[in-house]
Formats: sequence, C-alpha cells, structure tokens
Amino acid sequence: MPPTWVVTIPPLLVIATVLMTRHMILSFAVGIFSGALITTKGNLFESVLLSLTKLWENSGLKGVNSISSFLGSWNLLTFIFLIFLGILIVMLTKTGAAQAYIDVVRKKVHSKKSVEVASLVLSLFFFIDDYFSALTVGSVMRPLAQLYSVHPLKMAFLTTAMSSPITILVPLSSWIGEIMLQLKQIGISLDSEPIWVKADPYFVLIKTIPYLMYPLILFVSTWYIVLRGISYGPMKKYEKKGALLPSPESFPSSPHSSLWEFLFPLFLLGFTVFTMILYTGNSVLMGGTHSFIEALKHASMHQALFTGGLISVVASGCYFIAKKTLTLRTFARCISEGFNLMAPSLLMLICAWSLGSILKNELQTGSYLATLLSPLITVEFFPVLCFIFAGIVSCMIGSAWATIGLMFPIVTGMLQKFSSMPGTAYLESFPLLLPALGATLSGCIAGTHFSVLSDNPIMSSASTGASHIEHLKTMSWYLIPVTLATTVSFTLMGILPALPAPLVCAVGAASSCILLEMGQKLWSH
Repeated sequence: MPPTWVVTIPPLLVIATVLMTRHMILSFAVGIFSGALITTKGNLFESVLLSLTKLWENSGLKGVNSISSFLGSWNLLTFIFLIFLGILIVMLTKTGAAQAYIDVVRKKVHSKKSVEVASLVLSLFFFIDDYFSALTVGSVMRPLAQLYSVHPLKMAFLTTAMSSPITILVPLSSWIGEIMLQLKQIGISLDSEPIWVKADPYFVLIKTIPYLMYPLILFVSTWYIVLRGISYGPMKKYEKKGALLPSPESFPSSPHSSLWEFLFPLFLLGFTVFTMILYTGNSVLMGGTHSFIEALKHASMHQALFTGGLISVVASGCYFIAKKTLTLRTFARCISEGFNLMAPSLLMLICAWSLGSILKNELQTGSYLATLLSPLITVEFFPVLCFIFAGIVSCMIGSAWATIGLMFPIVTGMLQKFSSMPGTAYLESFPLLLPALGATLSGCIAGTHFSVLSDNPIMSSASTGASHIEHLKTMSWYLIPVTLATTVSFTLMGILPALPAPLVCAVGAASSCILLEMGQKLWSH
C-alpha cells in the first residue's frame, strides 16, 4: 500500500508533544509508538514489539557477538565515543587541568565576544567531521564559556552553526564519501554504468561548493552575529541571565596542573582520530593503496572516533595517575560521572534514530513528501523549490544523509525531464545541475537545524551542557533570517541564471545580516 498523509503524523506528534511537555524522551516515545501503530495497522502487540526492536537495533547492540561486529557497529561506537568525551570532560575538571587552561587563556581572552570568536576559530580546525566538531568544540570551550558567563545555549548555537556547514564546505571531510557515492548512484560518473552525466563526482562536488548557499550564508551570518553582538528573541533573555553552569571558581585547581595537562588529551584525541581515518581508509601514508581523497572516502569514521577516544582516555588516565593528580579510585569515578553526563544524550540519539528508521523504512515519509511536492516544481523556481522541499523532508525525518539519498534521484530525474536530453551528456549540458545539487544539499542541512529528530543539535547540546529543546528554540530565531536569505538567493539563481554564484551568495549574506539587524532592533523596541 502506497504511503498516505497518515505517515506525517509521527513527526508532527513529536513536535506537538515537545511543545506541550518540554520532555524530549517522552516526545520521541510518542513518535516511535505512533509510527509503529501506523505500520502495524493498529495492532498493539506488534506495535510494542516493533518499537522495542527499533530501539534495540539503534542502540547498536544487535548482532554484536564478535570483535569485528563490534567494530562494525556504527551506532554503538558513536555512543562510546560520546561517553569517552564525557569522561575526558570530568577528568580535566577533577585534575585541575580545566582550571589551568582557564588561568592561561583568560590572559588572552578578555570578554564574552572573544570567547565566542575563539569558539568559531576552533571550529575551523574540526572540519573533518561534523560529529567530531559538535562534540569536541563544545567540550573544549565549556570552561571558558563558564568563566565569562557565555550561556550554554549561545555556545550550542555557535557549535551547531559551524559544524555541518564547515564539514560540507571543505571537500576533505567525512561527508565527501557519502555525497560522491550518491552522485555515482544518480549517474554522474566517468566509469560506473549507467552514466547520465559524464563527469568525475569529486569534480562535480568541488563545482557545487559555490552553490551551497545555506552553509555559506550561515557561516557569514554566524560571524556577523558574534562580531556585532546580535542578540534577540529567547536567546537575549538567556544571555541576560548569564551561564547556568558552576562558576569557574568551583573548578578544582592543582599546583601540578598546567596548560599541557589540558591540551595533551585533546591533541592526542585529534591526532589519533586523524591517523585512524587514514588507516581505516587504506591511505598510502599508512602503507595502503588509496590517495588522501580516496582514503577519506573509504574511511570508517566511527572506528576512528572510537579508537581516538579510547586511546585519549586511557593514555590521559595513565598520565594523570603517574603524575599523582588522579588516583585509581578517582579515575573510576570519572568513568561513572562521564557516563552519567552523556546518558541523556545517548538515550535521545537512540530514540531519534529509531523514529528516523521507522519514518524512512516502514512509513516512507520522505518518499511520500517528495512525491507529493515534486509536481509543484517549475524550471524557473527549480533551485529554490529544491531547497524548500529538501528542507521539509530533512526536518521531518531528521537526517541530512537520508534526505540526500532520497532527494538526489528525484531532483536529477526532474532535470532530465526538463532537458529532454536522451543518453549520456556532459556537465555543461545541464546548467541547472550545480544550482539544484547545491540547493538540495543546503535544504538537507537547513532542515536538520530545525528538526527535533536531528542528532547534530543533540550532540552540540550535550557537549556545551545546554537543554536540547531550548537550544532548538533559541537557535531558530537566528536561523530563520538565514533561511529566508537563502530562499532569496536560490530564487534569484533560478530567475536570473546568468548571475555568478558568488554574487548571489553575497546578496544572500547581506540580506541575512540586514534581517538579523532588523530582528535585534524590533526586539529592543
């Protein structure tokens, strides 16, 4: 039976329950069970069974009965990496390393604005993966944010706003393999049959970057918000209250701690993760056969994060115990407290992925929305409608990658219909291809920023100590101007295709900054 409007009920119920109860786990449970009820046509027993099965599968524990299956469990290794980060946060606090970091950096950083700028700069160095960025940047900046009373919600916004956009804008990140695979699957290739557009997928990906309007405009707007001190909406109220975490004086200090004690675990984490990316990608630098780009494409990011986290925790623990700034008993408490710190986020991720799995596989919500909306697309408004529809689908199912896999075939199929060009063609034959791909990718990212199901905001909330619900609410006030400006940009791109993409992006960025200024002035009055 083809999907009907009923398949949109679960995500809408999640949103409604969040607004009424402000309880994320309960809201996800309502969404999962309602999705299971629809799937089983109202059979209560089968609905409960399906709900529990999805939770078990997405916990990453299903089928883990050997080392190889353990290392192949993407979800489980991601969860363990989250726990490792929680342990590191607690360990750096208990050893006095966090206080040593604050004591040194406070001499260079003298205001809230400089802390926020430091957060944006740090995000640039974590372009390799959006999860790595969201989890690590927030954790590293947390002590400084507390020192200068930068609210966790502001730090969560800065972390989220910089993680996915930077990762997709840098063609050396973990996203490269997924996008190139999708491009090959829709027929953009030099060798894989059937070929629709004869071009190298990586070359097409590079050419698409100037058309990634949402990430580009959000990047510029985030810097503008920080440098101009833009603050309005619910975020303004929270910023007036100051940080809700303990004051920096509550951090224990140690005469034996130094900045090195703080940097050592983080440098070790970054170095090990990057090394493992090259190793699991079979890079020539590690004795393999793949080039750097090919290694990134074939790398197992979840294994790299797990290994990096494990080595960082074990090596740092041994180092601190050897220096006698940590005892074995205290190290055991760090493990326990680190797990407790991340447990709510782990549960939310399991629930979000479980609901996303039901929406994608059982209910096919994304397919229904795409089929419903695709007849509304016209040539002149093709880019902007790709952006809007991809954003809607991404927001409903909470996954950028799932939306990419869903929307790319639809978008390229409609392009073929518009062009009426049989057989294989070259990139130059489809002037709308790059804008359409850029718009679709932009919509995929924008949708996840507004979605309660998306994992990236959950991870940013966890690393910065912010409430996930409040993070989405406060962040949306900044993202709406960016989204409107992106809509204007893609509209211009479709109506005036001769305009260079950088010029269109500049117009969009300027529009976003103007809207942000207007928002601040209207709020102040």
